[in-house]
Amino acid sequence: MRDFTEPARATGPGVVADGPAGATTVLVIDPAGEALHDEIPATWRTLSDRLRIVWLRVPAAPEWRSTVDKVLTRHRDDTRTMLDIVTSGPIAADVIDLARGHEDLVRSVLLVDPEVEVDDPFVRVVARSQDVPDDRVPAPLPLGHPYVVFGVAEALNQLG
Repeated sequence: MRDFTEPARATGPGVVADGPAGATTVLVIDPAGEALHDEIPATWRTLSDRLRIVWLRVPAAPEWRSTVDKVLTRHRDDTRTMLDIVTSGPIAADVIDLARGHEDLVRSVLLVDPEVEVDDPFVRVVARSQDVPDDRVPAPLPLGHPYVVFGVAEALNQLG
């Protein structure tokens, strides 16, 4: 399991976003804190022409749970808003619990290498790391990894 406690991960913006306002929103809650440079990772930019991608960097936003809860509560009555959440590994259970309180707004929770068993109709595992000796990327896969982007895009296409 990767270590997400590096001090450099706490620097930079807490949230970055890209994509058209009013589009379906993908909220990426990233425990690793990628997107250090005020932009979403380059691998995700191909999706930003049709999706609003909001990337929350957990190491730079230690109060992320209350921030996400406030944002979701603020949009609760907006029937135009549709939200999918992507997260990974160590915070998957927390994100699922948070999303359960907003099931009217959250269409799906898409997980990468979750550390919990998944048994919810609106939760899907979209990518898993390879558990082989020559794997160079330890679990959980970075949310900017091309396999993750592919899995998210595929899941969103299936959801319609």
